[in-house]
Amino acid sequence: MPKLSVTMVDAYGRTTHRVYGLETQVDLATYATVVGAFSTALEAVTDLGVTRMDIILPVVSVDFVATAGGNVDVGATASGLITDGLGKKAATKIPGIKPALVNSDGSVPIETVIATYLAQFEAAGDFTLSDGETIASWLKATLDR
Repeated sequence: MPKLSVTMVDAYGRTTHRVYGLETQVDLATYATVVGAFSTALEAVTDLGVTRMDIILPVVSVDFVATAGGNVDVGATASGLITDGLGKKAATKIPGIKPALVNSDGSVPIETVIATYLAQFEAAGDFTLSDGETIASWLKATLDR
């Protein structure tokens, strides 16, 4: 079931977060209309300000299970040059990286299966980094401390 995530702020700068169930709509434009109407109705009943609204759509995916020894405390960071960033760098995290993908010195070779993952954040990929940026070229990846 789709959800609407709403972040609100009070006059003192404190935030609160609410998640509401949302009926399935036919397209994104209809979701935007429904959320707009909800926002108007919410504004009429609250003194809080809304700082963010996100529509969360569940996606049918192939789930996979954690590997024995998988650890959320272990990860790696890959850094690269931002597309049209004039030399500016950005980074992304690789959560729970597989130990077999890490060299003994803590480096992570980016030309292995890591390249397929990182390609998702390049200009031709379907994902962006948190600031909406894409990567022109990856420089390195290392195991986090």
